[in-house]
Amino acid sequence: MDVIYFVKALYKKKWWILAGSVAAVVIAFVLTMGRPRLYVSNAQFSTGFTMKDQITLRDENTPMYEADVKFDNTIQTLNSPLVISLLAYNMVIHDLSSNKPFARLTEKQMKSDAYRQFNKTEALELCRRKLDSMQMLSAYIPEETRLMDYLKLCGYDYESIRKTLNINRLQRTDYIDITFRSPNAEESAYVVNALYKEFIRYYRSLRSERSVENIETFDDLVHQKKQELDKKVEALRMYKSSEGLLNVEAASGNELGLISSLEKTLLEEQANNNTLSASLESVNSQLSMVSSGKTVYDNGNGDIVNIRRQINQANDDNLRAGGNDPQIQEKLKDLRKKYQDAISSSSTVSGKGISKDELLQKKSALTAQLSASTQNIENMRAKIRSLKGSVGTYANKEATVSVLQQEVTLAQEEYNKLKEKLNAAMDNRTAAVDNFRQTLVGMPSFKPESSKRLAIMMMAGIAVFIMTTLGILLMEFFDSSIKSPSVFERNVDLKLISTINHAALHKNNIENVLHKKIEDNEVVRKRQNTFRELLRKLRYELENSGKSIFLFTSTEPQQGKTTLVQAVAYSLSLSNKRVLIIDTNFCNNDLTVQLEAKPTLESFSIEPDKFSIDKVREIVTTYSANGIEVIGCRGGDYTPNEILPKNHLLNYLPQLTAYYDFILMEGAPLNEYTDSKELEAYAEGVIAVFSSKASVKQIDKDSVSFLQSLNGKLLGAVLNNVNEDFLEL
Repeated sequence: MDVIYFVKALYKKKWWILAGSVAAVVIAFVLTMGRPRLYVSNAQFSTGFTMKDQITLRDENTPMYEADVKFDNTIQTLNSPLVISLLAYNMVIHDLSSNKPFARLTEKQMKSDAYRQFNKTEALELCRRKLDSMQMLSAYIPEETRLMDYLKLCGYDYESIRKTLNINRLQRTDYIDITFRSPNAEESAYVVNALYKEFIRYYRSLRSERSVENIETFDDLVHQKKQELDKKVEALRMYKSSEGLLNVEAASGNELGLISSLEKTLLEEQANNNTLSASLESVNSQLSMVSSGKTVYDNGNGDIVNIRRQINQANDDNLRAGGNDPQIQEKLKDLRKKYQDAISSSSTVSGKGISKDELLQKKSALTAQLSASTQNIENMRAKIRSLKGSVGTYANKEATVSVLQQEVTLAQEEYNKLKEKLNAAMDNRTAAVDNFRQTLVGMPSFKPESSKRLAIMMMAGIAVFIMTTLGILLMEFFDSSIKSPSVFERNVDLKLISTINHAALHKNNIENVLHKKIEDNEVVRKRQNTFRELLRKLRYELENSGKSIFLFTSTEPQQGKTTLVQAVAYSLSLSNKRVLIIDTNFCNNDLTVQLEAKPTLESFSIEPDKFSIDKVREIVTTYSANGIEVIGCRGGDYTPNEILPKNHLLNYLPQLTAYYDFILMEGAPLNEYTDSKELEAYAEGVIAVFSSKASVKQIDKDSVSFLQSLNGKLLGAVLNNVNEDFLEL
């Protein structure tokens, strides 16, 4: 649908829209007429949630929305039933102990059971007790139930106060605003100030209780962790004491250094042992030479033996000193150097021969030195093995000490964290609500708040106007009926030859409408005139089509074919045309019934050579209106081919056109019956009738396809029963 269609549709329903808007304005005026004049009072307080200089314990990784959450929590606490109940207690105490109470009850309220059962002294004591203990009333205690009824009677209950109380955060600020409206200016100021006072009292009490609980909890945890830490420290100390390990790392380091020194000395001693073995072999060789009578010369081995003796003595001193005396180590280094020099020079022959006894003596000395060297090597190897075993033992002990030390470290960290939390809880205990500051005290207003009656009436009228407009547009958008010519042309691919408006034919017969015999109001006369003019346009199409035999059909039943056939026949008779109406709608013979025609169609049969117009005029029904004759049918569940005899009347329709100017037939709906498809062979032109109240479905499209295939017989379509508002759309 295009925009123009919707605009015209809205214009046609303009009175509906205007009537609804005016009704909304009137209703809003009536509803706001009795509204009391309300006085507004405001109180504000800062929270300190967004002031960085006051947030001393704030974590740097705190999310950005933390302040918003705190504001929401504070507002919810202000609106909580408990804080509102504390406010209500204050108001009741004020009313019962003041000469100017806020709540002024009417005579009807004073006659109620809630007021008659109310005890002032009892209620005053109960309110003070509940206010001090900060508790809500219970519906299970009769005394408190009576007070609850009285609160509701005065408008001090939770629901009544919340209706006129508004609490919100001033956007992008640190302030919370409290607004209250009431018919009494002093009451409004009292409520906002008392609400803040009770909120602070409740909030401080709540935070104090939580702080005490936190301190007690942290204190117990700190004491428990301190005991665990002491036990772990004592276990570490006892293990070190039992193993004699004051410093495991230092002891292990000394052992490794001694092993390294001994391994170096062992290598030197093995080299010396090898030298002694070589010298002993040389002496044995010389003894063999002396025994064979040869002369052996002296090569100065006495110095070597002397140096070797000094080295052995130094090694013994080094072992007794633990193997790590730097002076002895230096002395051994010098002696070994001298020993190597003496060995190198021992090959030089002195020129003096040596006797066998001297050789035997030298052999004995070398053998003793070799034995001492071998013994030194064994001692150093044993010492090294012992030290290596000791180092392995130290490694196991060090692992045990490391595990115990780690447990002590973890226990110390947990203890320190809990200690910090305990200190923080104790510091915050006295500063629970220090950041809340009332920056604006509620004051009584000098004049009442505007009733905004005009704005409410305008909003009501505009809202109904928009809703009515949208409702009409939605109805038009979702309405699938072919209500107007433009909609028909978009949905049905048939030529529209005429549009017939809705006329009140149920009150007046068609003959009276067409002959202007209606005496009624102006609106009805205008509608009937429109009907006549539109029917004349359809008559013009028939007269100028060049055809005489027409079949009126439709896709669905109840499209107005019967009425339209009668109207066309009467309209043609007004132009002095002879019209024959044949009711061929066997499934619904309303045409026969309404015109009271004789049902002779099924029984008429005549041989072609005996056919004459006089034979036909014997079976027709005539009327007072000149030029209209009707042939009716009995009707039934059958088709024309099934019921009509061999030489039936429809075979002679071309001959009848010599006497009648127009022959009009009504067929059954195409969607449900085949009657019209059988009758199409006898007609010169076919006219499809569509009701504006119907919608086009797929089965209708199939019937339209049949109409389009009639090879020029289809004269066009008639949109029937169109609302006068949609004739031009």
